[in-house]
Amino acid sequence: MLKVEHISTGYGKKQVLFDVSFEVRQDEIALLIGSNGSGKSTLLKAIYGLLPLWENSANFPSISGGINCGEILFNNEKITHSQSTTLIGKGLLYVPQKDNCFENLTVKDNLEISGISLRNRKLFLRRLEKTLKMFPMITPLLNQKPMKLSGGEKKLLSLAMASLHEPKMIMFDEPLSGLSPKNMVEVKKQIMSMRENQKITFLIVEHRVQESLDIADRLFGLKLGKICGEYPVNDKIDHQLIKSILI
Repeated sequence: MLKVEHISTGYGKKQVLFDVSFEVRQDEIALLIGSNGSGKSTLLKAIYGLLPLWENSANFPSISGGINCGEILFNNEKITHSQSTTLIGKGLLYVPQKDNCFENLTVKDNLEISGISLRNRKLFLRRLEKTLKMFPMITPLLNQKPMKLSGGEKKLLSLAMASLHEPKMIMFDEPLSGLSPKNMVEVKKQIMSMRENQKITFLIVEHRVQESLDIADRLFGLKLGKICGEYPVNDKIDHQLIKSILI
């Protein structure tokens, strides 16, 4: 579903990703792991057009349409250099770890703002009704502000906001970060439900690896800005190998 081929990028003159290639299959939950600073969040931003891709032949940002800067495909369509607004319309959404909602607005206001791009009030209201049925825990919170919500409730709100667009795939940065064990269970349950009932594919960046393995189908390791391995997640997964990726 999502195919990344030979992309590199960084910040200023500092290169963070080096010739990265991997593929996420349809209807799976893929887990991207690595140590702090390995480039996980940078990779999601590069895929989503929030960072320019660099020429692989030299360490400088490429312009749109530049040569040798790799390629990104979504549903067999080239999306390299695409804007985030375009990607939303194609069914690819990105939920960042931070700043994924407006803290000083109500939950209802956040849902309204998320639905602005639908550009059709009747369509938005139908999607909102459908979303609230899928996220019944959100309804009692509609008049509250995210700053008053628990960490788990905020994560569920961000998923509900994404769900309004009926995405084909969601890239989620640290969905379990800062959550209590109870809230982790609820967020993981919702992700599994969205995969099973809405057929949404997930690419998840997560540092709480052990807590994430029970929902993942495959695992990608990112080390020093390079993909260092791809592994199926099952009972035979090598936990020492996972530790070596995180060092």
